[in-house]
Amino acid sequence: MDKYSHYSKRERVLKTIRREKTDRIPKGELCITDSIICRELNCSKIGFEEKLEFIDRLGLDIFTVSPIFPQDKNRLPEPAEYEWPDIKKWVSETSVFTFALIDGAFETGLRTYGLMDFLTLPEESPDDLKNFIRQVEKLNIAIIKQVADQGIDGIILADDIAYAHGLLTNPDILREYFLPSLAKQVEEITHLGLPAFYHSDGNYREIIPDLIDMGIQGIQCIEQRCGMDIVALQEEYGDKLCLWGHIDTENTESAHDVDFLKNFSASIQSLSTRNGIILGTNCGLYEGIDIEGLTAIYRTLE
Repeated sequence: MDKYSHYSKRERVLKTIRREKTDRIPKGELCITDSIICRELNCSKIGFEEKLEFIDRLGLDIFTVSPIFPQDKNRLPEPAEYEWPDIKKWVSETSVFTFALIDGAFETGLRTYGLMDFLTLPEESPDDLKNFIRQVEKLNIAIIKQVADQGIDGIILADDIAYAHGLLTNPDILREYFLPSLAKQVEEITHLGLPAFYHSDGNYREIIPDLIDMGIQGIQCIEQRCGMDIVALQEEYGDKLCLWGHIDTENTESAHDVDFLKNFSASIQSLSTRNGIILGTNCGLYEGIDIEGLTAIYRTLE
């Protein structure tokens, strides 16, 4: 249980995902690069304790576990080759809500084939594409069961299907090849009693209704500069989706200005009146994010 709070971090996030009223807006990051933790804590090694200390400093309610696995362009890894660093400690020794991050078929395809070869695959070799998607689906369902057995709280399926102005491929291609497979993975996540989130950079607004229909409970990455306005999204989908993100890199830099910080904080607080908002950066914490400015934003909401 958090000091001066009604809920533990895990409880707060779960209630927010369900779009129920809670004591404050939860905060979480998609990923945190080790070099930032080293610099902020002035330490030379990064392990579970250092990561926990850093997220406690920021007041985060969420930690996302990213897997380590062999990245061989000639084959997909086996489920047994996936390592989830300290996953059992995160789920059993902390009160944070712990997500597992799993790449979808689109993201895996971009990494395996390269951008242009993968985007032309539906036309050049649709059977190869279907087979590849089936392989990723089988792999992901095995991984989902794997992390569920270890007590994970939720799953993020990550597919960077968009850029600033829209989808990277025709939405009909997504609906024919990718989304049916994604829906089967969401079905498995739901069957296991876990919330399923979806992550993509850019403007993927066109397929949000499809995500809702398949049972996705939340989306991560709400880039206003890409046309993903959180106010408009909340008005349209706030009764169906939890929205996670909203903070851009520029916001962390501008947060040193007192007037900006006051206005930005007020705008976030106004969103919370309708529930279902998790605050965080859209990109995760990489070099270039102003941690001091981000901390200032987070502290105004405590």
